[in-house]
Amino acid sequence: MNAILLELVAPMLTCPEINFLGFNLRSGSLGFVSKYRNACVNEYPDDWKYAVDYLSEWIRELSNLYRHRIVIRVIDAQSPLGLWKQIRYRLFRFPAFIVDRKHTYIGWDYQELETLIDEQIHNGVP
Repeated sequence: MNAILLELVAPMLTCPEINFLGFNLRSGSLGFVSKYRNACVNEYPDDWKYAVDYLSEWIRELSNLYRHRIVIRVIDAQSPLGLWKQIRYRLFRFPAFIVDRKHTYIGWDYQELETLIDEQIHNGVP
């Protein structure tokens, strides 16, 4: 049985990395990099942080529920691949899910997404 590909396209919390020669080794031992990342993430609004946490838990539950029947790919909507997916599948709101490169679902309703995945598993996988 082939696994269904589930792609999640949503904005992710990101911050620029400080990467110049030797800096990560010295600053990592001092804890500077982790403090920088935490400060950077704290700059985002609370509703964004809540949404990312909720999506993370949702993906974890889907992964446990479907185990070997789906492969989950998380795509940052602000990345070049994320922008291409938005254009290709006409995704104008988030979170957006692409099920097996055929069907899309946009929104927060867990049951609707699960129904779409179940339909694809029963209809599309030999």
